[in-house]
Amino acid sequence: MSKVSESSVQAAFPIRGWFAESPPDFRSDFLALARPKSYAAGSVIFQAGDVGQDVFGIYSGVVTLQSRLSHPDAVLLHMVWPGEWFGTWSVLLGKGRRMSAIARTDVGLLRIPGDDLRALLRRRPQWHAELARDAVWGTDIAMQIAADLLIHNALARCAAVLLRLAGRRWASGPDAELPVEIPASQNELAMLCNVSRNTFSRVVKDLSSRGLLTLNYRSLTLNDPTRLRDIANTG
Repeated sequence: MSKVSESSVQAAFPIRGWFAESPPDFRSDFLALARPKSYAAGSVIFQAGDVGQDVFGIYSGVVTLQSRLSHPDAVLLHMVWPGEWFGTWSVLLGKGRRMSAIARTDVGLLRIPGDDLRALLRRRPQWHAELARDAVWGTDIAMQIAADLLIHNALARCAAVLLRLAGRRWASGPDAELPVEIPASQNELAMLCNVSRNTFSRVVKDLSSRGLLTLNYRSLTLNDPTRLRDIANTG
């Protein structure tokens, strides 16, 4: 990819989450190291246990994450969307990958080479704290996953999990209320919601009848995140 297109991708990269909370100087230094890289749907970006310290940010498409601690039944743990980053733990800890990252759709990424990032951190050691924001963000997501799965009411639990998978659970900003398509099958979504396939089908039928979601082939579209948040929070 040409330098011109690299610059345009960097400039257009969505600023969200922990990255938005970092100082502009850090974001500028960080993005200056980035190089675009594409993966086809189904490609393994890295696997748990791999040695490697490159950091990745998503500018298009969806990536799925699977914990190294996952049960074999839990083939999918979380989805990350444009504007989100993954892979920072390996840089911070100096150890192998703690999870697997797989392209769920065709994805466009920004890759921060590990050697370049470590050199930046040696020059600007204060940026360690900024990079650690992503670790804190990830911990919040992990607690959110656990908390949502403790919701007793199946309808509310499913709404909460679907919103999280779509990046809309606690979203704010102009895209928070926009419809979004989750690229996952009903079997995968039922597993993630910790309900039976039959229960999930009943939930989908109920929410579809209210116009809150649309069932597609191997995907599901959330039509009204605001009303789904009401259901997730009140049952």
